[in-house]
Amino acid sequence: MAQERKADQVLLDDQATGAPTQVSRPDRRHLGLQLVWVAIVAFLVLGGFEAWHDSPTFDEPVYVSAGLVAVLHHDVADNAEHPPLFKVLAALPVLAVGPVVPGDGHWNTNNERSYSTRFVRAQIGAGTLHRVTVASRVVPLIECALLALALYALASLLFGAWAGVVAALLWLLDPLVLGLAHIDGVDLPFALTTVLVSLTLVRWLRRRDRSSLLWLGAACGAAVSAQSTGLLLGALATVVVVVAARRAGQTGRATWLAAGLMVGVAWVVVWAVYIALDPSIVLHSWPILPEPYVQGLRYLATHDTAASPGFLLGTAWSGANVWFWPATLLVKLSTPIVALLVAGPLVLVGLVRSGVVARSTWRQTLVAVIVPAGVLFAFELPNPRTLGVRYLLPSIALWTVAAAPLALVVRRKMMGVGLGAVFLAAGLLTAFSYPASLAWTAPPFTPGYRVATNSNVDWGQDFGLLITWSRGRHPRVAYFGPRGVTVGDVPGARPLLGVAPTGISGWVAASATDLTGASAPLAWLRGYCPVRTLGGSILIYYFSTPPTSDPGPTTPAALCPGSASHRVTAGVARGARGA
Repeated sequence: MAQERKADQVLLDDQATGAPTQVSRPDRRHLGLQLVWVAIVAFLVLGGFEAWHDSPTFDEPVYVSAGLVAVLHHDVADNAEHPPLFKVLAALPVLAVGPVVPGDGHWNTNNERSYSTRFVRAQIGAGTLHRVTVASRVVPLIECALLALALYALASLLFGAWAGVVAALLWLLDPLVLGLAHIDGVDLPFALTTVLVSLTLVRWLRRRDRSSLLWLGAACGAAVSAQSTGLLLGALATVVVVVAARRAGQTGRATWLAAGLMVGVAWVVVWAVYIALDPSIVLHSWPILPEPYVQGLRYLATHDTAASPGFLLGTAWSGANVWFWPATLLVKLSTPIVALLVAGPLVLVGLVRSGVVARSTWRQTLVAVIVPAGVLFAFELPNPRTLGVRYLLPSIALWTVAAAPLALVVRRKMMGVGLGAVFLAAGLLTAFSYPASLAWTAPPFTPGYRVATNSNVDWGQDFGLLITWSRGRHPRVAYFGPRGVTVGDVPGARPLLGVAPTGISGWVAASATDLTGASAPLAWLRGYCPVRTLGGSILIYYFSTPPTSDPGPTTPAALCPGSASHRVTAGVARGARGA
């Protein structure tokens, strides 16, 4: 009881020192939450239209087909990248639109490459690919809205209601989030569960009761069930529980019982997902983790250590590149959001030193927000698969909370107007990024195809635009997209890859990813200027005379000043224009 009274007093102290004006003015607090809801609705409208507009990206058919066979055939081994929980959740709305689910009678085998190809071909043949793709994007959009609310709750708990508004808007008002939130993937669900772990951890640190500990265990279980990196969060939460319990004077037995209870709840959550999908798993698994999860860890240990070609800001490489991760944040986050994400933590430090934010709140922010964000960021630094900033979504989400104390210094009218102007600029950039938010890059790093590659710009999302454009043109086409979608699905198209450049004339369409990177198959095409782009991710060329096979520079050429493509030198072609 004494410990609970102490925790309650800390909570009261933190609320009083964290945001005194918000507590005394509930009407303003409600106004802030209403503002968050308005931003969420606007975000969902734009995201919904982009979900309808964009074609399947590279990984989506794998996740959709894996989710469907897990539900319908109790096969959790089809997709080697475990765990399956959020793939299954995203696949549930797909069941309502009548997908074609091919089956060969040989389940429980790892065949994601071949099966996702068959899945895509089956949807194309039945005319269901578009509605299956759109349905699979409903849950990710909902998850992004829930994530904004979770950020609001976490920042409000730490610094007051208007800090929650700042955190939610920092998340919602960025083209990067809009571009990735309407895609069925694994990075956004992990960002959501990461924030839930931080939220429940702060709640436990303040209350120290059994109910809070159970919720923390459930959040850790959800994080481990979202992505294998969730094991890091579970380990961090366990360390915090043990250290905090010992500092509070609990006995060793009570400390380890608390940690054991939290870990036990997380363990039950992980196992419950697998047993619900395939009860037979318990017959061939060790008690610690389900066998498919362990196999998934082994797969990732091999697959995610294989070097991939990278490209950013005119530099191409293969394998790990530490500077890629911070630099890609500058390229993909809008400038107003970057400014606030940098200024916010500095403001927080100043508020702690001046006593406006209590030391206990600072400690909670450090162990529940800043350290997890830093650990997850550091975990990606040696990653040899530099495919996109989407890997950093959990760290970005947590960092919006670290920047949320900006709300505590906006007391004068001019400062409030200034912060509002920055958010307005961020919102306008997000709105203007529609409908090509996935390919959007921040000025001056434009056009995107010249500074970034793969899921940072081109993930196969503009296949529909390619089909519409190609009619009657009979182009040569190289398309980077999901397995099962081929050049033969483009009306009148002929393959570009493997064709000698000297035999090419007329229209050419090529995905940006095929031009950039250390092993780009179309390096020669970088030396010629495109006449336009489709969605910013597919480059269009017109050759009145055959090109040469000489490799171009590392960076693809800017758009042509005329209507025909020609070989250019640096600085000749003019700036970006698109369709």
